[in-house]
Amino acid sequence: MTSIDLRLLALAACLAAPAFAADAPKVKTGPVKPTPVAADLEAGKRLYQRWCAQCHGDEGKGDGPAADFVYPRPRDFTLAIYKVRTTLSGALPTDHDLFNIIAKGLPGTSMPAWEKFIPEKDRWQLVHYVKTFDELGLFKEEPAKEQVVIDAPPKVTSELVAKGKALYEQKKCWQCHGQGGRGDGPSASGMKDEWGFPIRPVNFTKSWRFRAGDGLEDIYRTFTTGFNGTPMPSFVDAIPAAEDRWALAAFVKSLARPQKTGQVLKAGLVSGEIPADAYAKAWEDAEFTDFPLAGQIIREPRWFKPMHDVITARALYNEREIAILLEWDDGTHNKGEGGKPFDQVALQWPAGAPEGAEKPYFIHGDAKHGVELWRWNPAQGLARATANGAGKEKPLEAGGVVAQGSYRDGQYRVILRRPLDKVSPGGTAIAPGQFVPVAFQLWDGDNGEEGMKMSLSTWYYLLPQPATPLTAYLWPFGLGFLALGGEVWLLRRMRRKEAA
Repeated sequence: MTSIDLRLLALAACLAAPAFAADAPKVKTGPVKPTPVAADLEAGKRLYQRWCAQCHGDEGKGDGPAADFVYPRPRDFTLAIYKVRTTLSGALPTDHDLFNIIAKGLPGTSMPAWEKFIPEKDRWQLVHYVKTFDELGLFKEEPAKEQVVIDAPPKVTSELVAKGKALYEQKKCWQCHGQGGRGDGPSASGMKDEWGFPIRPVNFTKSWRFRAGDGLEDIYRTFTTGFNGTPMPSFVDAIPAAEDRWALAAFVKSLARPQKTGQVLKAGLVSGEIPADAYAKAWEDAEFTDFPLAGQIIREPRWFKPMHDVITARALYNEREIAILLEWDDGTHNKGEGGKPFDQVALQWPAGAPEGAEKPYFIHGDAKHGVELWRWNPAQGLARATANGAGKEKPLEAGGVVAQGSYRDGQYRVILRRPLDKVSPGGTAIAPGQFVPVAFQLWDGDNGEEGMKMSLSTWYYLLPQPATPLTAYLWPFGLGFLALGGEVWLLRRMRRKEAA
């Protein structure tokens, strides 16, 4: 599809918006608020060149020098198609919509919150200047005159969430977003936006990545307005009753959980066998930690558009072995088909380093300090290696390390285990009560990730928590008895003095 075709489609969508508003069930709207700052296009241009052109391009086509290195790609302003709005489907955003995007940014993208760096009056000049890139003249001919009014949200109850879940099934939201909301529905693969670039359905469990915000009102607004330029439509026609859209929003919000980050992965002590089933109650009850990931941009080939931003880990151990459960969401289960790399995960340890020793370089170690790597993928299973730098790996025997993985409802769960007291050649010592450095690496095969093209973490720590000694329980009782005895002695002494 040519650029001219895209512009014609954009024009048709915007011209169709008034007809849609007339035919569709009534949505409560109100007048657009006036823009508080008058335009100074020369000032806006200077600001744009300083802060925005590197991604969005000098001509606003989304083709700046950084555009090829980010996902999703920067917005092309020339078609006047914007996702996050308070206006009806197909309509242009208001000036306040554009201002809010510039100020707050778009979570899960490379668009930052510019309110931290650019004064308010300058952000308004950017709003005015960005609209000059509109090659169809829509901002001049068809500016937004009304916007959706959102009433106070209802109280979220279990009944409201259940109603929303039924609508989620009935309206087949799962076809894109998956049964568990992880973006793994049967229609998710191969999606593209209006510009022909790949786009994936939102993972509802990761609310920190919601482009338009993760509040109940934000989710409701998205269902009402839709995301122009993407496969995400407005649901005003399919779900005309506002109370039903609130219910759907409540269900979607119920799927999300906040991140629980930390520096230490605590391994709990269990008395019996460590379950091989990643969904067993012992694993579900185990304390988890979310470890943030970022693209590997230090070594060639640098990777600026990773698909994964977090991995969740749990750990258990008994007197014989230690096991680590890794969980991560992936809407595409890739085992190397179609010429694409396979999905993959790795744990990295300092090779044989005792507690307190200097940690190796966090990307595959260095000449003086090596690392041990445990890698797993769904096609080949476990591979173990040591490395003294990127590209300087030596394969190892499994050495007692065992791995088993599964993929269900858009999520991988992989258990890696090894004997607790056995350190094979190149292996890492792990003992109760000791902090052991550990790092994580992830690859998304559908995103073309392999080798140095990966998401990775810095060093964190694994701590097998030692068993609580019996004295820890006896000391409080002992101190209590001592305190009680002291009080009795003091009272008797005071009474003797009074009697005397």
